[in-house]
Amino acid sequence: MRTRAMTTAAVAGALLATVVSGAAPALASGQSDGRPDAQQVSNAIRHAIDGKATAADLRIIGSDPQLARTVPVSRRAGTPVVTEAAPPAGRAAFAAGPYFNQNCLTVDHPLTNTSYLGTTIYTWHHKFSWCTANTVAGAEWSRVISVSPYNRHDYFTDKSSVVYPQNLVTDVVWAPEGGSIAFLGSGLGSPYHSHMARSVNLCIVNYSCYASNLPQSDLTIGRDGAYAALARAL
Repeated sequence: MRTRAMTTAAVAGALLATVVSGAAPALASGQSDGRPDAQQVSNAIRHAIDGKATAADLRIIGSDPQLARTVPVSRRAGTPVVTEAAPPAGRAAFAAGPYFNQNCLTVDHPLTNTSYLGTTIYTWHHKFSWCTANTVAGAEWSRVISVSPYNRHDYFTDKSSVVYPQNLVTDVVWAPEGGSIAFLGSGLGSPYHSHMARSVNLCIVNYSCYASNLPQSDLTIGRDGAYAALARAL
């Protein structure tokens, strides 16, 4: 999307002048009709984006239909969802060594931003699969990573019209094949991990991008699941 560069204050001023039908230009702070000026709107947006909105900020955002549906005022880090997975091609069950009793799992970790109205602005997901297996038949103490994370990616659901995904700014994984994982059941405290962070711009057509988010998730990998060592929806 092509936009002209504008500050948050300028965007706030434009919103204030155009979104409220029939509204006169915003008055300076402290004038008699009580409507917020562009700087107050700008501050409310910034505080909401930073997760520091006050009751006064929320009143300003909630009083404007455009702001109420487009500015994220709450964030939720979901629980990582683990399901069974098919192994990658060529890495199915082994007839005889070096691995036995292979088990493959997929984890999907959602992070959600929500508007003042309670509608979802976007949900960002960090997802991948991995496999573990025993190196000694029937001996769980010998379980290791048999396939490093694969089908690893991020994606969006419930993405509203103001959301413009940008670059992946963090993309780090460390879970080498053969790494011992027998005593790291849930992933809590595991050194094996996948960390992703995606830059997201929030933009209003014909104006500019009024905020940026950086949802990120660092999942530590275990024998039976994955643990959210870091989950930030900002």
